Amino acid sequence: VRLPFGSWIVTGPTHGDPYVGPSIELIDAAVEWAARHGLQVLLDLHGNPGGETEEKVCGRAKPDWSWEDWRRDEALEVIALLADRYKEYDHVTGLQVCNEPSRSCPPSELLAHYIEAVATVREAGMPPERVSVVCPCYFLEEDRRDFLKEWREACAAGELDGAVLDMHPYFFTPWSNEVTRGLVSDQAREEAESWDLLPACVVGEFSAAFHTYQGEPCCDRSAEGRELLNDFLRVQQDAYSQHATHGHFYWTWSDGAVGWSRQAAYLDAPDAVPEEDEDEEDE
Repeated sequence: VRLPFGSWIVTGPTHGDPYVGPSIELIDAAVEWAARHGLQVLLDLHGNPGGETEEKVCGRAKPDWSWEDWRRDEALEVIALLADRYKEYDHVTGLQVCNEPSRSCPPSELLAHYIEAVATVREAGMPPERVSVVCPCYFLEEDRRDFLKEWREACAAGELDGAVLDMHPYFFTPWSNEVTRGLVSDQAREEAESWDLLPACVVGEFSAAFHTYQGEPCCDRSAEGRELLNDFLRVQQDAYSQHATHGHFYWTWSDGAVGWSRQAAYLDAPDAVPEEDEDEEDE
């Protein structure tokens, strides 16, 4: 299970950040619960001090954010606290250092941070043979090629011992719609095949949401739509199982948006009618 949380849960808010915390006992409880049920845990520092992006995925949206606002030294301190606190838990097998860092970050700066983060985790007592340090790759096109080249070189030089790249292959935005880029199933397979050039990677997030040939989000209000969502889920699961060395995580178990909730019955049985439809039919 991937367990996302913000740095304020670990240390409390700092520098006037608008959050409530600390509440690290909640992470403790989740880790203990996972142990009882035989689950491995990936601790995910989803929101870093100062934010790692201008987008709301780090805890808040801030249009005037700059990559220099990301307090990376403070983030390393939080990572050290986490690694030290959970190093004795054998079922804690991953520590993710951030989530979807801004594409405005210079690739070389991001890689330097990842190298420091890996060293911090190891120095705190989490060994590479048991705990992966998960580092997101969220760049596109030329920046992505440059970053991956430097990443492979750093891996070969031994600077990223036990590090794993985190990939988020999403297809729910208009730029990935089937009109301009072909079937989303083919897009997903092509993306997964490209990971064969990487030393190690994990799909930290994916969903069944996508845009159709009509350039609109696929909907679950019809049997055809539910079948399309279900088929796309299965294609992704198969592709990611083959090409992601460290597995894949669906975002998330329960979500109200179409294609985002793994709990949705139609993802395993496309003939199932969403609860809202059932209520409407009863009326």
